[in-house]
Amino acid sequence: MLKRTISGAVLIIVMIVLIILGGIPFGVFMMAVSLVAVYELCRACRVHEAPDAKSGAYTNIADVGDVNAERKKASPRKLPFNIMEVFAYITTILLYVTITYYAKMYDRSHIKESDGPTGIVLRGLSSKITESDAILALIVMFILMILAIYVLTYPKFDIRQVMSIIFITVYAPLMISFMYRTRVDNGGTVEDMIMTFLIIITASGSDMSAYFVGVNLGKHKLAPVLSPKKSVEGAVGGVLGATLLNTVFALALCAFDLFALRYIWIFALIGAVGSIISQIGDLAASAIKRSFDIKDYGNIIPGHGGAMDRLDSILVVAPIIYMMIRLLG
Repeated sequence: MLKRTISGAVLIIVMIVLIILGGIPFGVFMMAVSLVAVYELCRACRVHEAPDAKSGAYTNIADVGDVNAERKKASPRKLPFNIMEVFAYITTILLYVTITYYAKMYDRSHIKESDGPTGIVLRGLSSKITESDAILALIVMFILMILAIYVLTYPKFDIRQVMSIIFITVYAPLMISFMYRTRVDNGGTVEDMIMTFLIIITASGSDMSAYFVGVNLGKHKLAPVLSPKKSVEGAVGGVLGATLLNTVFALALCAFDLFALRYIWIFALIGAVGSIISQIGDLAASAIKRSFDIKDYGNIIPGHGGAMDRLDSILVVAPIIYMMIRLLG
């Protein structure tokens, strides 16, 4: 417990400092976290292992019904490196490079009143396609590259490894990157910083509220097979707790004239919706671990497990809050 408390406190302090700093330091940190998440998921989902039934990895579907399948099977082994996994790391890095590039292009901090209503002169890639289109193109190119590797090396990889690596790259780095996008999209303003903190407050507030309400009042199981300790009462408590916490946060910001009063209901709505999404993300991460019979995704954070064990709620909340801010803000 002491190790868990100390590592948790250090992690919180590091996150607060980096969110305040924003820019490249925060981007590098989030990119590193995303790379670790890809690494953990590749091992949890056994993408890194050779497609061999004896090793506990995937069995090649092409071998089903093949009388020579046993003879063709390699001895249990781990691949020295997995080319699909390498491209997942490269795509993750390029994703953050793209976000940083567009953030610099749309940085309004240097704009003068004489520059016009926007003052932004687009050039290079940003003058041709939007940031969203660039990221979508990056993901499409990644998928096409993975498919090319699959067919050119067939039957080296199992189709389930192919599907897993595509899922992993969208599920982890793309969704986690919305934390960074929220912080830098509008030039890294104070408002951007506050909204980034809102993502953490919503996810953490939901988790803590659900836990305390569930422990003290929980009677009806929410997902008895997947997570026997979670209750319906805890889930409701998580929604109410996150909503209340976000409302208090909004009131404090309004008291310091940082936001208009209308943001109180916006923050409250973000808390309610974010809590529901957060709990779905938590259960989804648990389902993945249960499917592959693992307790934790890793051990990089003492007492807490892997990066994915701490990000399971935040990574699904981040894109939802990002979009809600832009729709309602």
